[in-house]
Amino acid sequence: MEAVFKNKWFYWLLITYIFLLLIWNTYMVVTGNLMGLIAVVIELALLYLLFNKHKLAKTAIHFWAIIMMIGPGLSIIGKLIKVVTGDDLNLMVNSLVQNLLLFTFGLIIYYCNKTSVFIAEKNRF
Repeated sequence: MEAVFKNKWFYWLLITYIFLLLIWNTYMVVTGNLMGLIAVVIELALLYLLFNKHKLAKTAIHFWAIIMMIGPGLSIIGKLIKVVTGDDLNLMVNSLVQNLLLFTFGLIIYYCNKTSVFIAEKNRF
């Protein structure tokens, strides 16, 4: 069994996005943030599954997209609570926009994975 990507644009854009995240997180590890090492391992595993079109690729992308939505989603809620309680929105606009983008990317990846990735029997001939 293997993962079949019906939408080739999604496949290549996903690989590009994960590769860019891999570069960024590798830079973070090199500059001393060892928490980026967890992300590097996850991204390498995802790239391995994608390039080999492994049957677990769809499930791995599914969970990764959910995690990509949970983290920024909670951060967005926290920032909105801070704004409601009286903090200045101007101080957190950059962080809020970044979290909104990450949440949106996670949502798009989740939707595209659900609609365009299928598990099929390997073609032996």
